Amino acid sequence: MIKDDTEYREAVARVHEDRNRLAEHRLRLAETSLSPDEIKRVIDPIESFHLQLREEVELYERLKRGELVAGQEKS
Repeated sequence: MIKDDTEYREAVARVHEDRNRLAEHRLRLAETSLSPDEIKRVIDPIESFHLQLREEVELYERLKRGELVAGQEKS
């Protein structure tokens, strides 16, 4: 959970970096002899972490805009 603006800025930077890194990783894997299913098994955990981080950023943004009250995140 992002607790302050500093953590938010770091998380936003990480989201952008991870998105680029994930795209590069996909390209490198596509150049290997791995099957699409094998590539998916490699990428899925990385993508899951990335999506979780994006959701945390979006939640923090909604909290800052007053769309949610702390403790109401799951509604």
